[in-house]
Amino acid sequence: MKKTLLFLLLFPFVALALEGTDALALLGTGSVDFDEVIMPLLNENVVLKEFVLCNFDIVSDPMGIRIGDVQSKALGGGRFGPYGMWANWHGNSGVKPVVLTINTSTKFLDAQGKEDPNGELKNAVRIEEHLAGVTVEPAEEGQMESVPGGLVYKIDSKMCSAKPGL
Repeated sequence: MKKTLLFLLLFPFVALALEGTDALALLGTGSVDFDEVIMPLLNENVVLKEFVLCNFDIVSDPMGIRIGDVQSKALGGGRFGPYGMWANWHGNSGVKPVVLTINTSTKFLDAQGKEDPNGELKNAVRIEEHLAGVTVEPAEEGQMESVPGGLVYKIDSKMCSAKPGL
């Protein structure tokens, strides 16, 4: 649904960034662990970290763009942002389902730590990602406030209540 639309919208940009590669085979989705992937990104910006952790319950696994084995033997199966996830926003008028996206700036580096000037992934052995921003969009049609298996991340009321004015 919306994920397909997101990737169709991103396709021209990814294709330009990866000129010379088969960009169609690159695009796919794959889930990532919130604590292992998203938290380190949020730790780069305390304001965005507090915004996300104090206002949203995360109710689905974050989904990133998955790299195919054709593009990079070393990075095949790896994921990079943007990372989209279902969330519940705790606003003044109650809880509302939304789609929360963690946007990243991404570099694909070779063994010497250099980025290929032509955007080729075949020599890449490492992904370097940094937090670029957060996007909040209306819920997808049929999006639930909870999913089987429970919440991925619940608002940390101790962290949020310790702030003046919250």
